[in-house]
Amino acid sequence: MFWNKKRKLPVSKEDKAWVEESIEWLRIELGEDNFKRIKTVTPTKDFYNRNFDGTQDDAKFILERTMELMNIDDVDIRLEFFSDSPVQMNDGSILSTPGDIHGEWKSASGTFEQTIEGTIISIEEEQLKNPISLIATISHELAHYILLGENRIEENDEYLTDLTAVFYGFGIFIGNSRFTFSSFKTSDGFGWESSGQGYLPEQIIAYTLAWLSKKRKENVDYSKFLKKSLKKYFDQSFNYLTYKN
Repeated sequence: MFWNKKRKLPVSKEDKAWVEESIEWLRIELGEDNFKRIKTVTPTKDFYNRNFDGTQDDAKFILERTMELMNIDDVDIRLEFFSDSPVQMNDGSILSTPGDIHGEWKSASGTFEQTIEGTIISIEEEQLKNPISLIATISHELAHYILLGENRIEENDEYLTDLTAVFYGFGIFIGNSRFTFSSFKTSDGFGWESSGQGYLPEQIIAYTLAWLSKKRKENVDYSKFLKKSLKKYFDQSFNYLTYKN
């Protein structure tokens, strides 16, 4: 019937079960009080009260504020910056990276490293131009710290890491930016890097947002913040969860 179309679930039964089981695990692992305290973070002055100007100070502010929102304290996380962009010399020539020359380079938006010297988050300088993407990157990499840095899981799980960032309220940023994250090794530790696109499909991010919104009894006008495709899946998910009983 045509009136049932709005109640169609945009994710598979398997994905639905994975989302709900993973969130329940996070609720137990991180505590029910923590779950209830968390609010969906919106790209407004209520959460990030700053006039961004594309400087490294923006990233430092976002890191400190995001750590606060994710309840990460008493931790020293070093913030560094790097550039993947070719450099134009004074004579007009372009200085390429070795990876550009050999066809091996893969651009990264940010990296997270756990070394014997501590935790390091590095940000590609182009990210400074886009606070939404920068917040998505930093929230994902802090989710790595919560899961692996605090020894909650033994092996890296990018899907769960994405979901953890959404669990902590950053679904609007993760969904609107969509990143891919991959692991790498260093001489004295390990880390992860992020680049364009994402592991979790929009449908799963949207369903997770709707599920959390219902469980936390939120009053957020998502239509103001979600891109068109993400909003469609969110509306479908929310309607399904509202009328499934």
